[in-house]
Amino acid sequence: MSDGLFVVPKGPVGPWDQLSENERAWIELIRVISGGRDPKPSLSRVRALRELVDAG
Repeated sequence: MSDGLFVVPKGPVGPWDQLSENERAWIELIRVISGGRDPKPSLSRVRALRELVDAG
């Protein structure tokens, strides 16, 4: 597997129309995979996600 094959999006800030097409696609993918069971964001979940994203 080559480096750079997968792009992990950083947390976008701003309204939906200010997101890039790639950022919107990632969000939609997550929605599809979760089947509408998205957990509500909490401080601990946001921190855990940031740690995962920043580790790469």
